[in-house]
Amino acid sequence: MTHIGPTDRRGLRVLSMDECLLLLRESRMGRLGFVHRGEPEILPINFGMDSTSPVFRSSWGNKLDTASVGGLVALEADEVDLHTRRAWSVVVKGQAVMEYSDAAIARYEALGVPAWLPDDAETFWVRVLAESVSGRELDLP
Repeated sequence: MTHIGPTDRRGLRVLSMDECLLLLRESRMGRLGFVHRGEPEILPINFGMDSTSPVFRSSWGNKLDTASVGGLVALEADEVDLHTRRAWSVVVKGQAVMEYSDAAIARYEALGVPAWLPDDAETFWVRVLAESVSGRELDLP
């Protein structure tokens, strides 16, 4: 496996911040990890990017409960391309917060992030305030 750029201790290529953000902007689905009532949760989400912050819609439930108290979360997006034999993973860690600003909500709506719920369901926007963004890439055998 030949990589250009820095690698981690396992030989995976470490992605730059710009590469991580580009991959996140091109992604639409990921997984959100958090702890709710002492139990680990990982749930699929559709998301968009607002600068360096992933944003997603949520209705009442565990994700919104976590955001309402500014809980820590990890969002992971990845892809495996069997044609190019390339795989990557990007992880964003930070605080989830509910967004109430009309200007921010208008920006998020313009991203075209699809909701998993019917159009008539009450949803709220959640922003992940990124404290760290990291990514790895590997060539598949």
